[in-house]
Amino acid sequence: MTGRPGKTAARPAPAGRWNLWIGLGTLAFVMLCLLVWFPRDIGSGFRQTNLTGRTVPGDSFFPILLVGLMVPLAALLILSQLGARRGSDGEEVGRISLGNLGFLGRALLLTAASLLVMNWTGPALVALTNALRLTDFSGYRAASASFPFDVSGFFVGGTLMTCGFIRTTCHRLRTRHVLIAAATVAVMILIFDGLLDNIQLPPNADL
Repeated sequence: MTGRPGKTAARPAPAGRWNLWIGLGTLAFVMLCLLVWFPRDIGSGFRQTNLTGRTVPGDSFFPILLVGLMVPLAALLILSQLGARRGSDGEEVGRISLGNLGFLGRALLLTAASLLVMNWTGPALVALTNALRLTDFSGYRAASASFPFDVSGFFVGGTLMTCGFIRTTCHRLRTRHVLIAAATVAVMILIFDGLLDNIQLPPNADL
């Protein structure tokens, strides 16, 4: 005698096709921006020469940089699906749960805390060096154009944010993770503060 068959739980939908289409859609959006939107809507190019003869980033510098960063992410989505074994649709996607909302909340708190640290580090460093009689700045505004005060907030806050997201996703944080995060932020500082003359790292632009 057989019992009544119970209700089976709904099987989550496969995510492989979503990954593929999102990746292809992202690449299409990038091409639309580079070939149609930016040339028609942005006045200057990637680099331009200002009135003093210095080469500075043009109006399209950061938009192109932003969409350029989307290309490797789209490629990873596409390759992850194309490289999956035959018949596999990738990881299963379920419904939004409290765990997902908790992850989002932690990400928002981490971002907010890192931005606060980014704003506080520079003034705290100035206060410390003034207390040690190493400097005599009247405040952070007076030191915001001097190394290392001008990059201290971005370096500490950016490293903290990167390490926090590594810890959140990997569930652990090792010394090499901290070194990689610090090196990545240092390269960003070299590019935006060292090679580009008219770019101010946060929070200096708000002074």
